[in-house]
Amino acid sequence: MLSKQQGNRAAKILLCTLLVLVATLGFAGAVNAEVKTLFTTIQERQIINANRYKVEEITRPPVFEESETVFIAPLAQEEFKISFFISGITISDSGPHFVWINNQRYEDGGHLEDDSLIRVLHDGKIRVRITAPDGKRYFGTSGETVEVTYLVDVEN
Repeated sequence: MLSKQQGNRAAKILLCTLLVLVATLGFAGAVNAEVKTLFTTIQERQIINANRYKVEEITRPPVFEESETVFIAPLAQEEFKISFFISGITISDSGPHFVWINNQRYEDGGHLEDDSLIRVLHDGKIRVRITAPDGKRYFGTSGETVEVTYLVDVEN
């Protein structure tokens, strides 16, 4: 006869064996279903390929002709100039890089008050790239003043 401790151990082993068996059978069933989709007959493959590129007819909305032409005046654009003085650049090995522009600290990837994007570049020489809202890029390094000019939409 088994002792109480041996009985508990045997029950644990039986339970683990059953769990492994159930998991293996479930996995095998899933793998079997996946494998079946890989091997199809020529006729099944032709049906799959024929259905793959079927496109239902698309009904297009009717096109209406405009009886009168509406003229929309373009927005006026005004040139905007701003100066940024780069007073310092800090490169960090373990955290974000920082740049001091007009005596304010900005994190790499941050935005200036006019929504210009700041990037700290350190590929050979350390410098700052300021991307204006219109997409123009300006470069400068510590101790330099960068003149940024871009067009701003103004309502008439």
